[in-house]
Amino acid sequence: MLSNTRTLKTDYKQELRSFLNELKNRELNSSINIGLASVRLIKKLIGESKWTTAGELLEILKKEEKNLFECIPTETNVRNVWKRVIKIIKDESVVIEQRNQSKIDSLQGNLFQSNICQNLALSHNELKPIMIEALSEIILELESAVSSIASQSVEHIHENEVIFTMGKSQTVEAFLKNAARKRKFHVIVAENAPYLDGHQVASNLQKVGLDVTLITDSAIFTIISRVNTIIIGTKSIFANGGLKAYTGTHSLALAAKHHNIPLIVCASLLKLSPEYFANTNNLPELLPCDDVLSTDFHPNLTVLNPSFDYVPPELINLFIFNTTKTAPSYVYRLIREMYAIEGDEDELF
Repeated sequence: MLSNTRTLKTDYKQELRSFLNELKNRELNSSINIGLASVRLIKKLIGESKWTTAGELLEILKKEEKNLFECIPTETNVRNVWKRVIKIIKDESVVIEQRNQSKIDSLQGNLFQSNICQNLALSHNELKPIMIEALSEIILELESAVSSIASQSVEHIHENEVIFTMGKSQTVEAFLKNAARKRKFHVIVAENAPYLDGHQVASNLQKVGLDVTLITDSAIFTIISRVNTIIIGTKSIFANGGLKAYTGTHSLALAAKHHNIPLIVCASLLKLSPEYFANTNNLPELLPCDDVLSTDFHPNLTVLNPSFDYVPPELINLFIFNTTKTAPSYVYRLIREMYAIEGDEDELF
């Protein structure tokens, strides 16, 4: 392999260090911001690294992806962006190879349609403008994701209903605020201890005129029978349709299942991951125990503060994405469309 294909300018390395520091210090406060920062990082990598063909660019991206996720194995949304970019390069290689085969007559074309070949010798000059346009489209999709999901709210929230939500989600907040323009309904918000994100969510919803009730997490099962619909966000969606959700969401989902209350998840397509929860990298990171209980309380007491809950797909009724809505059983189809090309499924999963 050519060594000069691996040479990166210091600007990319500085951008990478800045990106990792922002993730570590939780300065990127939403999945959309994380996604946009990931796209900018990839764009700089493509622009500054030395490559002459699509194959060399794929090699660079895969190497950098491996190195990056050794540092941040739990950041599934960042990995999703990288996999989408790799998919775009492979797709464009297939499309251009098919154009090069255009002299084959239509009958032969139909006979050999399933034998897709990738033209990884695609040149820098051919591929670079395609990649710039594709990355711009991903940025546009990310920037418009929240408003696209929110615009669907009136289809799922009806007059005088009681809606329950948990966890601080910019998408869910926008979803409820948009519905409030045309519907009058009541929102119950769990406070989401120990960080009490629900307090800010309740305040934000109350400011737009919604009737809001804030409850403690321990009161969820008591109050849930009065609810019509549960609407939540999530950190990530696994390949089987399960959630990497805010701590406490699993208990909420079990309560909803017990009372036959529909649970709807609002999320951008960015959060769809080709990974499964069984992957050991997806085990919950433990946050500081002092956030739950002071270590001075008892020297022999162990306090666990997991960063997320896993919610199995059978507890979820519907996903609302920025471009579509689907049941958990059909999530795998979206994942294949976003991350795999024909004959490449084994590499994906």
